[in-house]
Amino acid sequence: MPKITSVEPQKSSKRRFNVFLDGQFGFGADEDTVVRFRLISGKEIPAEDLEKVIFETAVGKLMDRMYNLLSFRARTEKEIRGYLKRLNFKKKIKDQEQLSEIVQDALIARLKTKGLLNDLEFTKAWVLSRGSKKSLMVVRGELIKKGVSREIIEQVLSEEGVTDQTKIAQSLLEKKWPRFNNLPPIERKKKAIEFLLRRGFSYDIAKTVIENLLKKE
Repeated sequence: MPKITSVEPQKSSKRRFNVFLDGQFGFGADEDTVVRFRLISGKEIPAEDLEKVIFETAVGKLMDRMYNLLSFRARTEKEIRGYLKRLNFKKKIKDQEQLSEIVQDALIARLKTKGLLNDLEFTKAWVLSRGSKKSLMVVRGELIKKGVSREIIEQVLSEEGVTDQTKIAQSLLEKKWPRFNNLPPIERKKKAIEFLLRRGFSYDIAKTVIENLLKKE
């Protein structure tokens, strides 16, 4: 039965530790694994438990990558799985052992448990930041592309009270409007309508916004 003779923090990462068994390096483990399995000097590890620990260390190693990835911005589950798929492709090219589906699922579960992966919260934050600058159609499209379910999208859009689409469209067109000043009236309206339609606003909203700006003049 292997015995832990030392647990030392790694120099490259404060969250990871080197575990030595019977005086020799055994494996690297993240902080969560060390705490969960009480990996302390003097403890003997049964073979069946050692197998579980090794599995958890694989997940723990991936967690370090996740902390770094999520430090830039939150991600959806689809985005995380896409990242893992790309990582596996790189491993395949380098003829390295690839991540099993079991390890990937365990990672996703751990991220959710820690509150680091939540499509509902992601959607709320996305709508809050983009809903005041983009049309609903564009925001929906962005979220669908990121793998958020339509059910979650519609739930958030109905709960958050998205900013009035006419106000958003008018705000965007007001910045563009001066560029159309030298155009003939008909061409000016055509350019303005095309501008708003390309950004996902309906024809009715575009027409209303243009009429409002013309009245101001």
